[in-house]
Amino acid sequence: MDTVFWICVKLMVLVSHAIGISYQQLNVLLFVILHPAITLVLFLKYRKYKRLFTERLKAE
Repeated sequence: MDTVFWICVKLMVLVSHAIGISYQQLNVLLFVILHPAITLVLFLKYRKYKRLFTERLKAE
């Protein structure tokens, strides 16, 4: 597991250099902004489709 962590850190360092920001800025961008936003969008989509599915079942 330690090896996977360090591979991810090295990848993030490479990406941060490639796009011209620091490792810390990339970390904040990924784990404070993007990950929660994607999680929220997916949760809202899940609720929408669950509601549609249950309405469709009741209609039949």
